[in-house]
Formats: sequence, structure tokens, C-alpha cells
Amino acid sequence: MGNKKVYAVILVIVLVVAAAGAYFAFSSSDDSYRSSNTDGRLAVLGNADENDYLDSKDIDVINDMIENGKYSQMADANNDGVVNDADAKMVQEIIDLKKYNEGKADSEKKSMTVNYISVDNKVLSAEIPVLKIVILNSQRSLSLAIAINAGDNIVALNDYIYTYWDENLFKNYKDLPTVGDRKEPSLEEILKTDADTIYAGSETKYGVNIQGNTLGDKQVLRLVTYEDGRLADGALMLGFFTDHDEDAQKYVKWMDDLTSKIDDKLSKIEDKDKTRFYVGTPTYMYAGLDGVSTALSASGATNVGNLIITDPTKPGASTSEYIEDILKCNPQYIIGGKYIYTHQSESEIKAVYDSMDFSKFAITDGYVNNEIYMINYDLPFCIHTLIGSTIFFPEAFSVAELEDTIKDYLSQFCETNGYEFNMYNFVYFPAD
Repeated sequence: MGNKKVYAVILVIVLVVAAAGAYFAFSSSDDSYRSSNTDGRLAVLGNADENDYLDSKDIDVINDMIENGKYSQMADANNDGVVNDADAKMVQEIIDLKKYNEGKADSEKKSMTVNYISVDNKVLSAEIPVLKIVILNSQRSLSLAIAINAGDNIVALNDYIYTYWDENLFKNYKDLPTVGDRKEPSLEEILKTDADTIYAGSETKYGVNIQGNTLGDKQVLRLVTYEDGRLADGALMLGFFTDHDEDAQKYVKWMDDLTSKIDDKLSKIEDKDKTRFYVGTPTYMYAGLDGVSTALSASGATNVGNLIITDPTKPGASTSEYIEDILKCNPQYIIGGKYIYTHQSESEIKAVYDSMDFSKFAITDGYVNNEIYMINYDLPFCIHTLIGSTIFFPEAFSVAELEDTIKDYLSQFCETNGYEFNMYNFVYFPAD
């Protein structure tokens, strides 16, 4: 990617990726894959070993903790402050329930209450399985549900999702009702639906006018989706609650495999952090908590926004506040984030790219050398990392590899509705 050549990288609004139909104690899968991740991505209490599965191995860990007088929040399945036989019993009940419900119609499924750690890092209770959901979140939540084959569970959306609508990828949901604003939705419209669950994000951003964790006969499920780039967590959690465990594991495996391949190539590149980039719009700089910032930073290159905004809990700031600092950091690459869709023509995409005016960055190397790119803000974060790596380190990553990855993603985890792949919907190369 030499000077004067501008790659505008644009991607579909979709979701997250990865993991395999791994072994569940209550799973019928014959796949031999089993994730080794122990980061607590499946944040359901009772997942004592903090891996991606709630299974009999967790009972073994709980029994060992009882024997040795130890405690952990994740082992405390019933959330009563102690780890004892009741926790082992509850995990077994969850396993048995999952096994019983497998393959059954919704009307025949049994239910029970479990405890989980919410996106706000609080222990909350909710009933499983979740059968019908209203989404109070961004379009990433819709994409996530589609990716793990839980789209049929959705009975209502919100205005925000319809504002950022991909006519191909979301076509099958165009007739669903909206419950209004995702932050302060119409409670009356929610109550009109036959949903049992309101699938929301943080209590400070989504459904803030809902008191507590129920609304009428509907429970509120506050799950991580995109925060800190934790799409895998979001997939595993939604899969657990909707009985799409194996679909979620397949999705997460895909993401993990891609991340591993990227990391392997990156490990052979020295001084990656000396490569500096800006990511955001001409008026807003992404940093810290922002998922795209996190994903691009995973390439090893340095986001100048993180040098300027040192509080990792903040997602960014207005460029007008920090323009002098940005210029001083002198980013070598300028990455513009935009909402782009598969139904847009090449001329429409070019118009979006041309609308980004980064002239205030005119003295930076990125602007002088015309290294100005555009990526869709709604990409799965592992693909964002691949895009960043392809831009920053072209000696190790190819555009052809990126194209193959996007095609694979579309094929496995999206409802494309006859969409025929065009590279300009994902990577746009404007004239020099």
C-alpha cells in the first residue's frame, strides 16, 4: 500500500464471529474441538472453570473448592455467598435442563432461573431458555442473533436499528415492529409484543426507563455485545440463553481461529507500535473502550487516540478538543469509520468516502501521503483487526486474504438474501 493509493475499506453491517460446536456435557455434537479459553467469556454463575462451557467439569471444580474451603464468584451458581453442594446441584440442574430441552418445541421446554454477570458487571438473575426477544441495542445485536441462528427468536426491534439498516443482510426482519428509541423505548409497545425477554445492553444506555429487571411479564437481559470488542462473550451468552449454544461456539471458534492466524503473522513483525494511526471521523476520535479502536489496536500499531485519551473507560472525544495533540502525534494512517451497506452502489460508497473532510489533519504524514482509509464501524472486530493489519503491514497481509475472509464470513454467518459479492461493498479503491 504505497503512497498516493487510498484504500477505503468498507464492510457489511454484521456481526461477530467464531467458535466451534465444541463439547458440552449436554451437547450432542461429535466435534472434537474444545476451546481452551478461560477468560470467563461465558459469564454464567456456575461456570467455575471460567471457560466457554458450562458442563460437568464445573461440578468437579466446585467440589474441589468445597473440599479446600475456597470461594469464587463464578463457582457460586446460586449467588448466596458460599460455594457448597447447592452450587454443584444447580449446575447439574442446568445441564439436565439443557439436555431435556434439546430438539423440543418451545411449548415443551422446561425453564429455570440462572445467575449471570451483566454488561454492567452486576450479578443478575434471568430465566432460561429465552424464547422471544425484543432488541434494545444496536444493529450489532441483530447481526449477532443472525450469526448464531437465533434470528427467529426476534419479535421486535428499535428505531436505531432501522436507522442503520442493511437491505440485504437484514431483509428477513424488515416487517418486525419497532418499540421506539433504544434508550427510552415505548414501554407500551414492548408490552404489546409476545416477547418473554428484552435483550438490552447497559442500564445506563438502553431501556433506562425500565425499572428493575422486569417489565410486566418480560425479563430484561443485559448482556455484553460490543463493549471492549467482546463480541465472543456476547455470542456465547446469547447462545446460552437462547439454546443456540453450539451455533455460538461455532461462531466464536471462527473468530478465535482468525485471531490466531492474525496474531501468528503479527508476531513476526518488529516494532509494530511505531506505526501510528488515527481512527474516527473528522469530528470524533475513537479511543479506549470503543470496539473499533480496540480491534485496530490489536494489530500492534498505536492508536494516537489512546496516547491522548488515557482513561481506558472512555470511548473517545471530539477532535476539536484535541486537534493540537493529534497533529503532534502525527498519525501515519487516517482511518475513517462510517456506516456502509451492501445495497449501496460504488458511486454511493465513493460519495460517503468523499464526504470525509480530514483537511484539519493536513500536516500529518497520513494526510500528506494520502493514507486515508475508510472502514465500516459495524464490522466484526476480528475482521477490523485483519483490515488494520492489512493496511499497516502490507508486507505480511494481502488484500486477497482479506477478501477471502470477508466472503467466508458472509457465507457462514450472514443471511445474504441473494447478494452477489462486490469488492467495492467492502474494500473500495478510489482513483489515485
